[in-house]
Amino acid sequence: MKFFNYLFLFFLLTVFTNSVNAQENPESIKNDTITLAQAYMNLYLTETYFDTLDRDRISKILAFEKGEIGKINNRSFITNNKTLFNFTQSLFFYLQTKQITTNSKNFERNTLRRIKSVFDQAIESYNSSDIDDVETFLKERNALYEMINFNQESNNNLNDAIWELKSELNSLFVEDIYPDFKRIFYKAKLKNEFEFDSLTYFSKLYDMPLSMAILENELRLDIPKNKSNFISPNYTVDNRLELISRYMQLKYLATSEKRIPRNFDTDILYKNYGYFMKLLGFEDDEFIKKELNPTACDLLLRQLKSKFPKDESDGILNESFSMVLSPSIAEPQMYFFPNPAPLASASSINANFKPELATLNQVDLFLKGPLENAGYKNQLHYYYDLDGFALTTSLEKFNLNGASIPSKERFTENLGGDGKFSYFEIFKSIFFDVESEYRMFAFIVASKAASMSNQVMTISFAEELLKNSYDSLPEVLKERVLANKTLSIFIYHFHQNDIGQVPELDLSGKLTVQDHLRSARINQIIQ
Repeated sequence: MKFFNYLFLFFLLTVFTNSVNAQENPESIKNDTITLAQAYMNLYLTETYFDTLDRDRISKILAFEKGEIGKINNRSFITNNKTLFNFTQSLFFYLQTKQITTNSKNFERNTLRRIKSVFDQAIESYNSSDIDDVETFLKERNALYEMINFNQESNNNLNDAIWELKSELNSLFVEDIYPDFKRIFYKAKLKNEFEFDSLTYFSKLYDMPLSMAILENELRLDIPKNKSNFISPNYTVDNRLELISRYMQLKYLATSEKRIPRNFDTDILYKNYGYFMKLLGFEDDEFIKKELNPTACDLLLRQLKSKFPKDESDGILNESFSMVLSPSIAEPQMYFFPNPAPLASASSINANFKPELATLNQVDLFLKGPLENAGYKNQLHYYYDLDGFALTTSLEKFNLNGASIPSKERFTENLGGDGKFSYFEIFKSIFFDVESEYRMFAFIVASKAASMSNQVMTISFAEELLKNSYDSLPEVLKERVLANKTLSIFIYHFHQNDIGQVPELDLSGKLTVQDHLRSARINQIIQ
């Protein structure tokens, strides 16, 4: 395992700490600064490249950094460096959670509870870092932050990563208690036994607040909240669990055993029923569709009307409720390939492309065949472009001589910033063995040739482009027919002169489109 060279980092941070705190810088503070800086960079890079690192190496890094962070016990230092210290702790617990999740072959309740316990510490540590958007990094110039590349981008990356992992864990937690909700549901539906305490118990296992607003004769609608730097430790009761809970509450109110409280508001009751039906309309789960079918819902409504007589109580939501639900049914994001395309290393235009292929779906299937056979399966990205579509491959490492790259090292998502070099970049160059050649293929199918601008493609723009794409050809394009088709091919070849340098677009013209297609073993596309 390759950790940062201690002497080099010690020299850099000694210069920094001596210049900043010459009068009040005891040796322990200096050592803690070095330890914290290295731990942050090690863990941040491990998080960034987690999917490409060997699992044993990740385990060794986490074990090492756990011991290193544990050495920092100067309370004054921790207080004065609260933001970076807690952020680094959050990185550690996030990585530990991801490691356990990745290594787990099954997710029994005990495993999930352990995962949640570790992840809770990641969330708590992140919230304790008190990062106030960009203000944290703009209030004063912090030489240490600049030296180790601790900035708003690294904050955004961890924030996004925690939210994404939290969403994945939320789904696992829901799946774990869904069978219990089903069992409790059957008791309510078939035997009129309403175990609301059990529903609450299972949802509390994973800190999922379960509303009993219908029983309390209140109208509470969950309005989606914008993501912020504060990450709630609570998880979300998904639509299926919500529907089971709401059905049971409505059915319980409709039973003869339940006495009607004084001042009970039937308007709220029927609005709750309407909201229940609205949620039901969004659900595609087979169990829910079978058990809460139109017959069951009509019966429930008749029972409610019988016990709570009211005119025009068909449960129709007014506009305000529809607006609350609108974020769930918003139009999907549309992704476009740049037009004109960024300047490429090599390009070719192929007119009258495959006239025997009528629809764009047929063209897509033709292109995917050679690409998937050559190892690009699950590495294809789609976009709208002109009157057709664009298809790109993920950024891949490759050898100029055509030799194969091991599959686990071939594709990458991050290669560095646009010319921003720092001590962090030096650390990264020591931390990783970086290949020197990368490329991305772009295929554009339209009725006319795609044009190309004078603005060169950069690594960061390529990364952003790949993130904002579709996994497959959009449905609305599949049956589109173009009388004449042109295939425009752009090759974006990045070359890195030396370890630690930012890869730049190769505009030497030494390799043609045919050369790249041949080395990638997809030259049959234009044969």
